[in-house]
Amino acid sequence: MKTDTLDSSIGNRIRQLRRSRHMTQDQLAERLDVSIKHISTVERGVARLSLEKMVNLCEILDTGMDYLVLGRTPAGNGIPIPQFIIETLNSDDAAIRQPLVEYLNLYEKINRGR
Repeated sequence: MKTDTLDSSIGNRIRQLRRSRHMTQDQLAERLDVSIKHISTVERGVARLSLEKMVNLCEILDTGMDYLVLGRTPAGNGIPIPQFIIETLNSDDAAIRQPLVEYLNLYEKINRGR
C-alpha cells in the first residue's frame, strides 16, 4: 500500500471514529495534546501522529492499532463494535441489556427474510 494511501486511510478511519463518538476536532486535539490544525492534517492524510500519540488515540477512541492502521477489526472485516453496545450487552442489569438483545434478535429475523 502506498504511503499516501495509507495515511489517507488512517486519517479517514480516525475521522469516522471521532465523529461516531460525537467528538469535535478541538476536543480530540485537546485530549491528545496537539493542535486542531494537526488533527485536521492527520485526518486528511497530510500529516502523521507519533507512535505515542497513536497509542493514546487508540485509548481515546476505544479502538485498536490494527483497526486504525490496517482497517482490521478483531473479527476480521467490518466495522468496530461501539463500546456502549459491548457495555450494554455485558451489563448485569437485564433491564438495560434486554431492549438491545430484543432489537438485535428482531434485526436478525428481518435480515434472514431477505
